[in-house]
Amino acid sequence: MSGTFQDSQILTYQYGIPTSLQNTGQQWDFPNAWAPLQDLVIRGLAKSPSPRAQEVAFQLAQNWVRTNFEVYSRDSAMYEKYDISNGGQPGGGGEYEVQEGFGWTNGVVLMLLEHYGDRLSSGSQTVFLQPHCLTAALLLSLLLGLLPQ
Repeated sequence: MSGTFQDSQILTYQYGIPTSLQNTGQQWDFPNAWAPLQDLVIRGLAKSPSPRAQEVAFQLAQNWVRTNFEVYSRDSAMYEKYDISNGGQPGGGGEYEVQEGFGWTNGVVLMLLEHYGDRLSSGSQTVFLQPHCLTAALLLSLLLGLLPQ
């Protein structure tokens, strides 16, 4: 892994990778984290021949799935972006309110569950939160979100 990547300290954020390190108040900057960026970084590291990079990919996946699960457990919703400086709260900034049930967030979490589900944990000690149950809960959420209100 490059020194610049490690020097930026983006790996120290426990709720996801910030989109940038500039805190401008805009939605594409710190402290927001977006699912497509998590996906690109995790996939890139996972494809590396370096065992260290592959382990970092897993840890980043673990962080992102936990963030989404913790917020979903509290709010019964997944969001388009998360504020990774504030315990993984829904993100902010930009021209509009944060959107619930966003497709790319749902899709990235499902992809991570498929790829790493046998190793992921929710951080909770309850039996319900085994990887296959986490997958089922998130799928159920997605399906319920498609029903007319």
